[in-house]
Amino acid sequence: MTPPPDAAWLPTVTRWLGRPVVVSGREILTGGYVADAVTRVDLTGAPSVVVKRASSTEVAAMRALAVVPGVERPRLLAAGPDWLVVPYYDGSPLAEGPDVPHDVWTTLARVHVHWLGKRARGLPVVDAAWWRALCLDRIVPHVHVAGERTGDQVFADAATVLRGWATDARVLAALAVLPATLVHGDPHRGNILLTPSGTVLIDWGNARVAPAWQDLAVLRAQGAVDDSAYRQALVALTGREPRAELVEVERHCADVWANIGYLGFAADHLGAARVAELLNAATLALDALGPALTSALRSDLRR
Repeated sequence: MTPPPDAAWLPTVTRWLGRPVVVSGREILTGGYVADAVTRVDLTGAPSVVVKRASSTEVAAMRALAVVPGVERPRLLAAGPDWLVVPYYDGSPLAEGPDVPHDVWTTLARVHVHWLGKRARGLPVVDAAWWRALCLDRIVPHVHVAGERTGDQVFADAATVLRGWATDARVLAALAVLPATLVHGDPHRGNILLTPSGTVLIDWGNARVAPAWQDLAVLRAQGAVDDSAYRQALVALTGREPRAELVEVERHCADVWANIGYLGFAADHLGAARVAELLNAATLALDALGPALTSALRSDLRR
């Protein structure tokens, strides 16, 4: 893959800047699996930009992000069917640890509130079919390969459990109960860029229409235990406290996703003990999700 030609995007950037610009230099950015298609382009008398090939999902996500009030970074400067141009943000990924910058929580809250109950065009939707495909088509194959490679019974057991979870009534009920919104899909620390002018949540290629807990789950899986800044931002944006019953359902769903979502990676790279640990944690979260759903549904009946 190669970046789009300058003629495809430079006129749009020129109009955005309000003055003619000329390309003065280029540098291929490393660190991603499509790094050869991501280039920093230096412009005369203007800030540098990043020109990259992108999936239709990422292009759609960036267009959806551009209309969210209060979210100005990353800014979409130009886009085509399979490419986009954004400013170059010179920074470093967020280090390991329990703390997540306030800007990340508030950005996610703004996006989640703006798109709540609405479907951003061009993005996949997390529903029963999506969940089934995740378990059976995206995770089970990795578990099978690991089992064939090691002969460890843990992987065979994991495949059996995942086949049952693919149609788990608790997960499907939670997807029906919790409202969907636009989620980043993968806000891990490598996608949280710390720059001198603030924090930027980059790489929206895994965005989807889903309950907000999918973003919270990724942050939680990487050690973020305090999401109070997110909750406070929600109240400030909506003017009301979220329903306690739904917050509880959301919390358990995040725990389910945080463990199941990484099973494929764990099978490939972390070994049987880690897979067993994730399976056990997901089982406990699912067991807690059932009563939380019952409580939420009873609360709905009382309203």
